[in-house]
Amino acid sequence: MQKDKSTIAIPILVLGILYIISILFFHHIEGWSYLDAAYFTTSTISTVGYGDIVPITEYGKLGSMILIFSGVGIAFYIITQLSSLRAKSLDPHVKKKLDVIRTFTLQSTGMKPKQIARLKKKLLARDRK
Repeated sequence: MQKDKSTIAIPILVLGILYIISILFFHHIEGWSYLDAAYFTTSTISTVGYGDIVPITEYGKLGSMILIFSGVGIAFYIITQLSSLRAKSLDPHVKKKLDVIRTFTLQSTGMKPKQIARLKKKLLARDRK
């Protein structure tokens, strides 16, 4: 579980650093206030892109393109990793519920306990793959 947390911590740190650098960059290059630069950075990384604030200088446009590809890529990676962590954390509960449902279903078919045990063993082996 510790390794799972580190796989998400580093991209979050990188996204935070990119966020701060972008705010400083647009404040300096475009002459925007820090709030406008943060607003633009947030709307760009979140892929909303309202279009009410746009870079005018060539360096601002270039910085915007870099922010789009790197920021959006990192943000989607973080979302993917969070989804993976959530799936792993729910896994034991889901397996337990599936086991109860399988046992109930198999018992309702009139199978003998030894047959149920054999079939459950096969099903569990298939789930591990």
